[in-house]
Amino acid sequence: MPRIVTLPNALTLSRFVLAPVFLVLYSRGDTVRALAAFAAAAATDVLDGLAARVLSQYSRLGAFLDPIADKFLAACALFALWERGRLPLWLPLFVISRDLAQLAGAAVLRSIHRRIPVAPTRIGKYATFSLAATVVVSLAWELLDWPGAAVAPLVAALGLITAECIAISFIQYSLFFVRSMRMSRT
Repeated sequence: MPRIVTLPNALTLSRFVLAPVFLVLYSRGDTVRALAAFAAAAATDVLDGLAARVLSQYSRLGAFLDPIADKFLAACALFALWERGRLPLWLPLFVISRDLAQLAGAAVLRSIHRRIPVAPTRIGKYATFSLAATVVVSLAWELLDWPGAAVAPLVAALGLITAECIAISFIQYSLFFVRSMRMSRT
């Protein structure tokens, strides 16, 4: 029987805890601690995969929870930053739309007993990184009170790079979905 309580799974679960902590801190105007909470949560995304490889503690649960934790953290951060006027609404809506489409696709595949691809793609990892960079720069902009005219173009560029990576990853996952739909039952 596979172990459920592993260091990588604990790191993933900590992301579920840190996302609302980030929201509470940010909504209270504590940008320093909010940035620290976001950075810690983002670091767990790197550390859980590293721990799984080094300790040989891969688990189906971890493979399932890791992307959900990423999406939860991203949604919390993007909508919080939009609410403060740091990001345009289209970015969190675009990210959430892709995530909901992936969830719906996985539900369809599961209902017809097809394989659900859970492995992240390289471009999906780039999307996660660029999204985290967008959030960190947006938080630093507020924290350091940088002039909007100087930082807004950088945040816009990062947001566009994030959107491009997300669009490409969505196409990749759509192709995986179509391929899984065509496969015989596994």
